[in-house]
Amino acid sequence: MTWTQRLRLLGGILAVLGLTAVLVLVFNQRQAQALSTTGQVVSAQASVGAAYGGVVTRVEADEGDDVTKGQPLFIVNSPELRRDLSQGLEVASTEAFDVDATASTVTYKALSDGRLSDVQTQAGGFVQNGANLAMITSDASQYAVADFTLSPRDYERIVKGARVSLRLPDDSTVEGTVRAVSVQTENGQAKTRVTVDSDALRDPKLAELTHPGTPVAATLSLRDDGPLAGPTDGLQAFLIKIGLT
Repeated sequence: MTWTQRLRLLGGILAVLGLTAVLVLVFNQRQAQALSTTGQVVSAQASVGAAYGGVVTRVEADEGDDVTKGQPLFIVNSPELRRDLSQGLEVASTEAFDVDATASTVTYKALSDGRLSDVQTQAGGFVQNGANLAMITSDASQYAVADFTLSPRDYERIVKGARVSLRLPDDSTVEGTVRAVSVQTENGQAKTRVTVDSDALRDPKLAELTHPGTPVAATLSLRDDGPLAGPTDGLQAFLIKIGLT
């Protein structure tokens, strides 16, 4: 066997070993990931509730309108308020509503900046005490929740702050981290809900893809406890550095 043949053989052996090592590391990495069964984008919401029931005399904002904290939304003429006032009760205005004792009206206000949705009443309608009048979805508060079915062992490997990849409806992906975890045990499996924080979900450029309720698929990185944890982390860091993951 010539030296050229020997070098080619050695090169072939090294190539096979290198490919095998990469495949083992990739397999090990996939073993340290979990795929969600369901997931969606959600936003912080505040309810506009009726402390006093009565007839809605005016609606100051429409479904889908952007509103600001303290903005009047609904004016209600309330027999309940009139009764309380006639009995000498002092009813004070709050952050959520203003009271007009002379007119026996309650003006319900927005508790936060955001978009008005789920409006449940209109001018001339009657609302019950405690009824929900509308919801306000806060601006730039999007995050994701994803559900996973895990073994107890995999559940134990979830780490707060761990990396989560979120695939959006257009098949693009954004990165996030684990903010919170909740779990229920069912048939020996950990039914796990993970709350994912991601600045990208609040990026105005992605607004069309990150409305509340938008479905997402989440890939959760679990803590790697195996003997190849170090090499796998190194490979992952290298791939991220060169832009391949």
